[in-house]
Amino acid sequence: MLAAWTPKILAFLSILTYGISIYFLNRKITAEHAMVQRILYSNVSAVVLHGFFIATLLNSMDFRDLNFLVVLSIIAWLLGLFSISRGQQLASLMLRPAIFGFALVSVALVLFFASPSTQATGSMTWGLAIHIVLSLLAFSLLSLATLYALQILHLNKVLKERTARALDERLPPLMAVEQYFFRLLTTGTIVLTGAIAAGFLFIDDLFASEQLHKTILSLAAWVCFGSLVLIHSIFGSRGRPVVIWTLIASIILTLGYFGSRIVRDVIVG
Repeated sequence: MLAAWTPKILAFLSILTYGISIYFLNRKITAEHAMVQRILYSNVSAVVLHGFFIATLLNSMDFRDLNFLVVLSIIAWLLGLFSISRGQQLASLMLRPAIFGFALVSVALVLFFASPSTQATGSMTWGLAIHIVLSLLAFSLLSLATLYALQILHLNKVLKERTARALDERLPPLMAVEQYFFRLLTTGTIVLTGAIAAGFLFIDDLFASEQLHKTILSLAAWVCFGSLVLIHSIFGSRGRPVVIWTLIASIILTLGYFGSRIVRDVIVG
């Protein structure tokens, strides 16, 4: 009986700690007094509880047949994990309320609307598992890079205003944000390359009719991200054009990854 309630208990605790974390983060950003310990404990607790919640779900369903909401929650958890790994850096703290808000909503959606299978089909292979794990990691890293791209746009806008409020506002250094953005972009592109390579090696139906759009869009996004990384490495390109192309590539990747899942699990299901 207790085992059946464990996912629900973990979900409620995760939602609660995410809510507390968002409150402390907003206090930290808007107030002068430090809340370092409260932020640390609440943030880590929220991500750990979310991780245990996902583990209980994966233990009860076939990894291959994860539905849209569960995948969304896994990605939200990875974003939260990557974010807290940055510690108390201001750029990360500014993005974290949005990331944790997304994670909170994802847990709630799984809790109230997802209907995971209780039986595994036994169809998982090591090659497919590698492809899925790399795909999730790549999507999370590139999504986080996209959030930092949006932060760069915001910082550029605030700095160009040159008003008293803009100059007095606590802002992370633009160059530091850009450097981390390109690190995420490069790492995410490398992992995406591995995910696509694993797909070609271990999946036989990549170009079947039901997978064709996903394959084409994923390859298109990979070309866009890879081109951005190469152009930056060779020419040092940066600024608004790079950010805009990152947003476009991220939209393409999202359509490729979630398009069929939304139709199958949300619209049809």
